[in-house]
Amino acid sequence: MKRSGELGTGWLRELQSKFPEIAVVDLKGFLVGEGFKKLWDVYPFQEVVKAFEEAVREGESSASFTEGERTYLLKLSKVGDFVVVLKRDITLEVELDEIKRSVVSTLSHEIKTPLTAIKGNAEFLLLYGECSDPDAVKEIYEKAVKIESILSGLGKLFSTKVSSFEWVNLRPLTKEVLSSFVERAREKGVELLSSLEDVSLPADKVLYQQLLRNLLDNALKFTDSGKVRVELTPEFLRVSDTGRGIPEDFLPKIFERFVKGEGSSGSGIGLSVVKEIARFHGWQVEAESEEGKGSVFTVYFQGDSR
Repeated sequence: MKRSGELGTGWLRELQSKFPEIAVVDLKGFLVGEGFKKLWDVYPFQEVVKAFEEAVREGESSASFTEGERTYLLKLSKVGDFVVVLKRDITLEVELDEIKRSVVSTLSHEIKTPLTAIKGNAEFLLLYGECSDPDAVKEIYEKAVKIESILSGLGKLFSTKVSSFEWVNLRPLTKEVLSSFVERAREKGVELLSSLEDVSLPADKVLYQQLLRNLLDNALKFTDSGKVRVELTPEFLRVSDTGRGIPEDFLPKIFERFVKGEGSSGSGIGLSVVKEIARFHGWQVEAESEEGKGSVFTVYFQGDSR
């Protein structure tokens, strides 16, 4: 007796024979062409069972597991009466993340000590000292606070686990970040607009605010007049401006590390951090721009399911 979905599966067996990293299973978990062997007989991990059940229910899912010294990622997608499973070795990616985590932790520790001294001395001078240029001291203090916030965000990026995210309302977090840019926008003569809905999502507060802060910083940096607008809906966060825009040939590179546009005084990591934070949450960030007319950066909360 043949199981449901087993008829006409010759092409699937041929696919698996040519591409061993691909497996095809029916909706009961049996591997096509493998008798009565199930997916979790090959990958005996609870994460794989849960991922298969989710793929059958939701259409797609993923699971990672470790075998010996190697780490693998399974991506599962439901196609008709079958679930296609793609296995990928992510050992090097995991090791690279560990290196990143170690480097960020070390740098953060080394930077925080002198930074605390700078911040403390600047605060003391503002409160009790006598100086000829208090505005300069105030700027030193504010920049130290900003660097401290960036370090905190980068540290959390490598220490927070997705499973530890709490459901938070992004609207008050967005308003808080916006308020910190009001004075800067006023000084530049740029109108800072917003349209914010109540949006509750599982997210890390510090990382979300860092993402928005980087996008707003970028928008105001390259907008000398006109408007910067922030929109928040259940589907996306969008930051748009009427600034100088991005050249068409440069647009595909903007999320790469240390890539800076002409005339930029930054370090070239702001947008790469935005992309990393979005990816970490399972979100997707996209950019549209026309040179001389402005740019639009959109973070889709449901990845590519819009």
